[in-house]
Amino acid sequence: MNAEFLKEVLLFQGLNNDQLAEILMLGIVKDYKKGAAVFEEGAEGDRLYVIYTGAVRISRIYEMGEEALTVLGPGEFLGEMSFFNAEPRSARAIAQEDAQLLELLNAELRSHLEGRPDVALRFLWAFCRTLSQRVRETNEKFTALFAISRVF
Repeated sequence: MNAEFLKEVLLFQGLNNDQLAEILMLGIVKDYKKGAAVFEEGAEGDRLYVIYTGAVRISRIYEMGEEALTVLGPGEFLGEMSFFNAEPRSARAIAQEDAQLLELLNAELRSHLEGRPDVALRFLWAFCRTLSQRVRETNEKFTALFAISRVF
């Protein structure tokens, strides 16, 4: 994995090569086989993940089984809610296929951003745009479900 890859990740767009290299140096790369848990619902959230290769399914387990919320691919990130709060994971993440992820410990990333306000500003704006888009997509799903439920 190299800093060029991070240029394609929304969170890090707008950063220069030196800034990207600094971010890359904060993380570790880990391989997950298809079906392996990246994290479980209710687990401690201490890191943010960026997908380098493969795909990760975000889902919740209900009485009737698993409900897939989304499948994320290369260049997308997950585990972001734990970056802002210490709440347990709200969903589980499972490798949909063999995947390679960049793992960034929240404490280390926060510390780095505190010392680099220029990087922090770009990072946080990108974070907000992505979270806003995810909320919009969730709202659209709920609207569709509500419309379907009215038919029955």
